[in-house]
Amino acid sequence: MSLDRDKLGELYGKVGVGNQTTLGIMGNNRDISVGEIFMIYSHRDGHERVFFFRVLGLENYLRQVEDLARVAGTLMVEGDAYLSGIERNMLLSVGGRMLGYAEKIDEKWTFRSPRRLPDHLASVYRPVPGTSDEFVKEMLECQTDGEIYVGDLQVGEDTLDVPIKIPAKFLPMHVGIFGSTGAGKSNLMMVLIKSIIDNNLNAFRKPNQESTRISAFCIDPHDEFAKGVDKFGIQHVVEDMSATTRSEVIGDFYYLTTHKRATTRDIRKYAREIRILWSEIQPRDLYSIREYTAEMTSFIDSQYSAKGEDWITTILNMDEETADAANVQKGTLRAVKRRLSFLRRSLIYIESGNSILSEIFFAMETGRILVVNTSLMSDKAQFLLTTIVTRTLSDMRRALKSSGNLGDFENQGQMRLPPSFFSKVKAQARAFYGYGGVDDDTPVQDPRSLPVIQVTVEEAPSILNPELMRGQSVFKDISRQGRKFNIGLLVVSQQVSVLDNVILSQMNTEINLRLGNEREIRACIENASVNISGFENEFRVMSRGEAIVTQSYRELPLPLRIPLFDDIYEKDKHSYKDKGSKKSQEHIL
Repeated sequence: MSLDRDKLGELYGKVGVGNQTTLGIMGNNRDISVGEIFMIYSHRDGHERVFFFRVLGLENYLRQVEDLARVAGTLMVEGDAYLSGIERNMLLSVGGRMLGYAEKIDEKWTFRSPRRLPDHLASVYRPVPGTSDEFVKEMLECQTDGEIYVGDLQVGEDTLDVPIKIPAKFLPMHVGIFGSTGAGKSNLMMVLIKSIIDNNLNAFRKPNQESTRISAFCIDPHDEFAKGVDKFGIQHVVEDMSATTRSEVIGDFYYLTTHKRATTRDIRKYAREIRILWSEIQPRDLYSIREYTAEMTSFIDSQYSAKGEDWITTILNMDEETADAANVQKGTLRAVKRRLSFLRRSLIYIESGNSILSEIFFAMETGRILVVNTSLMSDKAQFLLTTIVTRTLSDMRRALKSSGNLGDFENQGQMRLPPSFFSKVKAQARAFYGYGGVDDDTPVQDPRSLPVIQVTVEEAPSILNPELMRGQSVFKDISRQGRKFNIGLLVVSQQVSVLDNVILSQMNTEINLRLGNEREIRACIENASVNISGFENEFRVMSRGEAIVTQSYRELPLPLRIPLFDDIYEKDKHSYKDKGSKKSQEHIL
């Protein structure tokens, strides 16, 4: 094999000194920026390799001159005539990290961690957009392929046409999105939602092709995703589909809100109001969002054990005389009633009526996306909603995992879930979970063969902090065991340092945008799934929409730029039309 080195880009310089971790490169006096990626061609002992190097530091260098200040002083006195004699000696000393190397084995490119060094004085190439894209894409395919598009490979201040994607099978190993205010988190979430829709649309159109459907419960704290931040939003994608395609990919609704009447007319067609029954709330849901004393949890657990799904009504209606008779301290009763009182004032959590929870379950088990407008909800109400949904989906799949047939599953479900909820969904669950039938003796499916479910945890420090993780947190259980049930968390946070180590240690994909301060930068680097020590300077110069993706299942930290949702929607909007339709033909013409 002999590589066409012209495809690597323009020849920039030569490798100087270094080891398998850090290298020094001496290059031409060009306009280089921190964050650029260079490729180093090496041919040692018959092995042809391309090493990838990331620029982390720059220094002007003047060949054969030890005192640069003296040269600058002479230039000031003698003028440009003196400069013309030394221009050929002006170089740029580039320092940075070795990222690894690509090598072709049995006609297939593989990528390895930096266990080797390139040749002495090996040639260094600077990738050129439009020239290097296809070759880089081919070499890095094992590091960039997947179903969920995030952005394009960034090389300095430019990007190559090399899409960076997350494999669907790794979503249950949890994803973290970290970035300060204004870093581009909302735009990134819209890009991810669009990518999930694209994946599910492809699965619908190619039923004979093995593919994974993905469900997403997406918290939208600013009501931006459906309408869009600028021109376009998820609603435009939904409207572009035909009725048949929309029914299969989106379903009857995708937008959840507290007040449907306050929603614009076009979105209202696909909206449902968020209502959860008190009977569908379990004590551990509350323990996951707020600390309770041992006395309070003991009292709540005893009422739940005695009254079942009526436990909240019983406690809120209990007077102090009844508490005395039951040997409950008045202070404990008052404290618990105070903490539950928000349920009485809430429009979302209702004592009786129609709940949306069964419809959420149906959507998540059929590969749908739900955009949840929480802009009019309190933080407490939002966190409880996320907790109830996460715990319900987890308990359903735990019941499935613990069963050999549908009869076992129904017994498990009745033990784990509130009767009012389980009675609504058990017929649908039998259809989802049975392997070839719905009878009691029908074998059940493995949860890992079902749609991947991704649940967003927005403003994560409020419920994923060390204090709450010490208790009965639903999220602690999901972080450790979610991959067994094909359920993953998508944690969105402005801070890394305050999150619990249990959550951080189980997170296998991190999308790190611009961060607010030095402490968060250090925490981000320490938490990264692959080694990105030395990247501090790059975090300091990041712009909006730029990120570094680290993944435990890949060796290469990937710098990328996340495109604007409006741009990729306009580029792809024709793909949502049904092929052969009149509108599609008009668009092509």
